[in-house]
Amino acid sequence: MDTDVAGQGTTKVRLSTSLSKGEKEATDIRKEKIKEALAAHKIPYDSDTVPNIAVLGSGGGLRAMLALCGTLVELQEQNLLDCIMYLSGVSGSAWCMSSFYKTENWAERLKEMEKHQCETLTQSEFDFEAAAKAVLDAASDENYSLTDFWAYFIVHKMVKQLDETTLSEQRRSSESGKNPYPVYAAVNSDTFEEDLAGTWFEFTPHEVGVPGLGAYVDLRYFGSVFENRQLKEEKPQKNMCYLQGLWGSALGSEREIYESIKDSLGLFPNQDRSRTGDEETWDFQVVSTFYQAYQCVVELHLRVVDGKEVDALFDKLEKLLNTPKTTKSYEMVRKMRKTWPSSDATKRKNDCIGLGKALESDFGVEKMLGKPLKVIKEKVVDKIVEKPMEVIKDNRVVDTVVNKPMETIKDKLLKKPMEVMKDKVVDKPMEVIKGKTVDKVADKPKEAIKNGSQAASSGNKEADQLNPRGKPPSEQPTEAANVGYRVLRFVNVVRKTYSCLLTWTWGTINNFLYKCSDVNAPALTEEPVLSLIDAGLAINTAYPLILHPERNVKLILSFDFSSGDPFETLKKTVDYCKTQKIPFPRIDEKELNDTENPRDCYIFRGDNGLTVMHFPLFNKVNCPGKIKEYSDQFSTFKRNYTREETEKLIVAAKKNVINVRQKILEEIKRTMGSQYA
Repeated sequence: MDTDVAGQGTTKVRLSTSLSKGEKEATDIRKEKIKEALAAHKIPYDSDTVPNIAVLGSGGGLRAMLALCGTLVELQEQNLLDCIMYLSGVSGSAWCMSSFYKTENWAERLKEMEKHQCETLTQSEFDFEAAAKAVLDAASDENYSLTDFWAYFIVHKMVKQLDETTLSEQRRSSESGKNPYPVYAAVNSDTFEEDLAGTWFEFTPHEVGVPGLGAYVDLRYFGSVFENRQLKEEKPQKNMCYLQGLWGSALGSEREIYESIKDSLGLFPNQDRSRTGDEETWDFQVVSTFYQAYQCVVELHLRVVDGKEVDALFDKLEKLLNTPKTTKSYEMVRKMRKTWPSSDATKRKNDCIGLGKALESDFGVEKMLGKPLKVIKEKVVDKIVEKPMEVIKDNRVVDTVVNKPMETIKDKLLKKPMEVMKDKVVDKPMEVIKGKTVDKVADKPKEAIKNGSQAASSGNKEADQLNPRGKPPSEQPTEAANVGYRVLRFVNVVRKTYSCLLTWTWGTINNFLYKCSDVNAPALTEEPVLSLIDAGLAINTAYPLILHPERNVKLILSFDFSSGDPFETLKKTVDYCKTQKIPFPRIDEKELNDTENPRDCYIFRGDNGLTVMHFPLFNKVNCPGKIKEYSDQFSTFKRNYTREETEKLIVAAKKNVINVRQKILEEIKRTMGSQYA
């Protein structure tokens, strides 16, 4: 029963055991499509209580993305997809879903969607400029984490798309009745190992919520600041690329993830060096030294556990930092080197974190670029022209510029534009904040940014030539300053990203349940910021979300694209359901012994009417004698696929559906018939 309605007054958090109004309406419309499909298969049903069928797609990187694509295409070919109410995916399966649901009638155009996905993965190029801009912007946020970098540089590079749409835009494709209703998944990094009720988070086109606690927030406000269910500060929605990174970050070991991020970070200084042709313009040597030193610190941190030789790293650090400007870092390195052999893992980790902070102090923004105020002043023009509705928070411009240069120019204009900035910012942003107005920001912040017309008439031709994105033409003399600003922001990305690597910080976002007195989950409600990660780290498929009682799912078709044990998701789900007292079919462990050579279909029926059909991707029916060959060729961390490889994998996924079609139909008939028993 609802205790409050989302959006009523200033309250935005919904506490309820029921589904959202949007999901109810969407699934009611979808039910009519399902009835037509059941009738076509001559399957009798009670028109008032049609049990729901769900398809689950597990995680598994690009392997899962392509395999789910092939699975859905073949389900449609076999006239089975229209029987499905819910589609839920983890990690790579979520990547497939998110790309499909951008198209309103994707289930009717699956052949076309398959072709487009394969062409995108094999022919499209990674857009460094788009990725760089996205991550540089993200680094100015107080909740920046590894997820931001992973999304824009790793996931974007793998799926070959930087999707800037939002999840709420998928309402069109989920409300039409033409497609199954989508449910995406993430888990709380602080609680997923304990199977607590507040662990699993679901994402639908209407809400983000914790079904185990019956707590939801309208999708539009996910990431905004809340306190005791009250909205305190509204933030922009996260785009789909970020969510793809949030849902799909458990692709490899800590070492593999680190190497991927390190290699991508290395692209930044090289790109900007090629722009100027002058390595000394913005002291690229200092930037490079800072970057290399931080790399060594993270390497040390990784070797706390694996115990590999560290002398070479200490040698490199001492060589890099033996300068008058880096005395603090240098002395700390020498001290760490002496105590390292006798220190325990905890002290070593803390020393690495401390050394990272020392590097930030020695290689501060001011020291690295010399004149941060000059750089920021010049960039104020670009910022206001590019985003005029995000300018000038309160009157603390100078403090923000000096102390927090990456967090400059925010907020208030959006709420009270005419009280904050007068004249042409709203009407003619291209003509605002030029010439001497920038000086006023530093000298007289309360008087600054008022008469744009005065600044506009200052005769600053260079500023007049700015394009609508706030970037001067490359041939203009302001290019050097623009590059300087990019380097300044790059340094911010480096220090924030490596700091997050040292503390292994992922998916940080404002907690909509912060200080929520009506929810009994102290581990969740006492933290102002959440840390959400790939649900594959808990259970590599979203059983906990689909088993929500209100969803009335009675048949689950679980397509498992995992690597390793093909039954691990089942085993973990059994344990989770026992802990949470959720009914789940009894699993006969004897059936799960052949992990190296599994069958194509396993069926488990529960006393409560729930049936689970489990389909391992590579099995002795669709690739006899070649299971290991397929598993090795299509590893989870494989980042690039040829056209031949995409076709080979999709064919294997399609064969799975073709081979089990009759069994699926029989279970649908059994499920529909059980309502008469």
